Amino acid sequence: MKDFIGFLVEQSRLDKIAVNPALDDALTHLDHTLAGLSESVQVEYKGPFVGVETLKAHQLMVLRHEWKIHQPSWSMKVCVAAPEANCRAEWPVQGVSRLRKVMVVKALPEFFAGFSAAVQAAGKADSPAGVRIIELAQRFNQS
Repeated sequence: MKDFIGFLVEQSRLDKIAVNPALDDALTHLDHTLAGLSESVQVEYKGPFVGVETLKAHQLMVLRHEWKIHQPSWSMKVCVAAPEANCRAEWPVQGVSRLRKVMVVKALPEFFAGFSAAVQAAGKADSPAGVRIIELAQRFNQS
């Protein structure tokens, strides 16, 4: 997808989001983009809750996840929010259920606003990845 960010920005503002292959494609691109940006800035961020069964059951988190056994890497995943779960990554954003995908897309403006604030607070706003994260936050949060 050529402009997956523009597509996700548009979807995040809609009352009804269509869960279809185009959305899956955009979320896959977002997952890969955030993996690279997260690896570059290495800033932890616990973002908005996206639980279906109860809102605070799952949360968007940027951490050094052990997504592949013995190969930890920085990325944004949907994680178990309970403290005893130790922020265990459950899914990439494109791999969640249809209902949760809608919640994830609706949460993207809040996610990027908070993640860019965390990057700025960590003193990494001037890095190329930091600049890009701030640009994404501005795109998702402009009126």
